[in-house]
Amino acid sequence: MRGSGVRAALALLIVILLAGCAALPEVDRGDAAQRAFEERSERLAAIETWRLVARLGLDTEREYWSAQLNWRVQEGTHILDLSGPMGRGGGRLTLAEGQPARLVTRDGQHHSARDPDVLAQRLTGDAIPVSGMVYWVRGLPDPAHAYEREVDAEGRPIRIRQAGWEIEYGEYEEFDGESLPVRMELQRDALTLRAVIRQWQMGDGSA
Repeated sequence: MRGSGVRAALALLIVILLAGCAALPEVDRGDAAQRAFEERSERLAAIETWRLVARLGLDTEREYWSAQLNWRVQEGTHILDLSGPMGRGGGRLTLAEGQPARLVTRDGQHHSARDPDVLAQRLTGDAIPVSGMVYWVRGLPDPAHAYEREVDAEGRPIRIRQAGWEIEYGEYEEFDGESLPVRMELQRDALTLRAVIRQWQMGDGSA
């Protein structure tokens, strides 16, 4: 997987964002919504083990690329397995606290960097905030950067603006007692990243 294929696959591994076709809920800026947002954020941030399965799409001025994603997290280690149609392309991105970010492509290429943002810059040429996606995919802002957000009456983000990206959350469903995104879209300049999350699992699933 070379050239534009490496670029597209890494971008999809890094930026897992979801196609917001459904009508957005009404924005609520009241104190109750703010409290609900803070309580929801604290609960989700405290869950160290989770998993999602998603269908992804990357749309640029040059190309369109789709893939399947299996993202597993256990005690701070993130393993993102991505594959294209019929299993072609893709690879595995591993993020672990205190260790370099590592990408192994399906054809055996190995890449690593001190953090995922540096790895993205090196391989794609774009300053993609990989570390922010750990939060955005759950409907959380990255605590390392300033942000703007709009939320509904239940404290769920409708839109987050952060690090030059605009993330829209089009639909939520309840999984394991939490309302989680299932359709999202991220845009910056001419780049649009979409995903539809088919499955969420919060915790180790043993309960």
